[in-house]
Amino acid sequence: MTLTGIRLSNLTGVISRVAVVALIVAVLVTACQGAPPDRRADVTRLANILGQMPGVHAVSSRVTNRPAQGWVSFTVTVEPAPDITAAQLAAVTARYLQDLHLVDYTGYRSELDVTSGWNRFAVDGGELPIVNDQQIISQARDWVALRAQFPAATTRLRATITHPGNQSPIRDAGHANVAKLQLPDDADYTDAAAAAATLADRFPQLAGLTWTISTGSQHPADIKTTRRYPSAAELDVWRQVNAEQTIPHTSQLTINGRVAAPVWIAAQTRSHDPAAAAALARQQLPLLRALPAPVFYTSSDQIQGHVNGDGRATGPIAITVGGCTDRDTLVYQSPPAEQALRTAYETCPHPAP
Repeated sequence: MTLTGIRLSNLTGVISRVAVVALIVAVLVTACQGAPPDRRADVTRLANILGQMPGVHAVSSRVTNRPAQGWVSFTVTVEPAPDITAAQLAAVTARYLQDLHLVDYTGYRSELDVTSGWNRFAVDGGELPIVNDQQIISQARDWVALRAQFPAATTRLRATITHPGNQSPIRDAGHANVAKLQLPDDADYTDAAAAAATLADRFPQLAGLTWTISTGSQHPADIKTTRRYPSAAELDVWRQVNAEQTIPHTSQLTINGRVAAPVWIAAQTRSHDPAAAAALARQQLPLLRALPAPVFYTSSDQIQGHVNGDGRATGPIAITVGGCTDRDTLVYQSPPAEQALRTAYETCPHPAP
């Protein structure tokens, strides 16, 4: 090897080492710039302020600062006094939201949890700024009113969150705009329907939430709604579906669920015999004609069990009254019992496969 070759080799090695060092420095600088400052002191101060407010029994806080793992967050948990008023919780919520604007929490996922037993009011803001403070404060008042309206139930409400430009990160899905009313274990479908009617009458401002009204395991009969409450007519038909028990079954009412039709009434037979599901469908489908079309109906030994996440039917019985059911024909073909119901109730533009 010539002297020139040796020098070139050495020079190449030096350049490589310099490049590696530069890369390491760049990574370190980026990491330092990307990691938000530790806000433990600010969160502790906020918790202390909330703990001194009227209607508050105790407050705790938790801060997670692990940017390398992609998790930087804080949660302030408030235990309210048993007799906290709507105005008091509204004030607590307002002070919490004010702090989010006063302190630079950029990079942190923020959450306020107000918990009383299994009851909970949550403000899960994610990482982005919150711009609907007044709506959240109003929902804090509503949570107190809901607990007073349904004292025997468990009430959980995750406040509506709006970010600048109506951004909606996938990571935040299901963390906001959700409410659940868990009725006592001995409640049945009549109690669930009555609760839905009460919500529509006294809490119309909460109709835009995604609601679940559950009756427990003794008499399962859930109502699930998104963007609106069930109408009086829909509740009346659902009561009729539940009342007739010559073929033992349970039923669930869904408004604006994962299927194309706005109303979905699902029945689950206690029997595992497909003939029982078909017989139940023949009994109940005439009731659904009283509702504006389309109405989706399913009957099987699984509650909503034969409909996939995209709203496509993957097994019988699935009928859209006054409409056409989206079926996964690669998974199943309608048996004769379902085909007869399709002919009687559906309005598909093409012959059924």
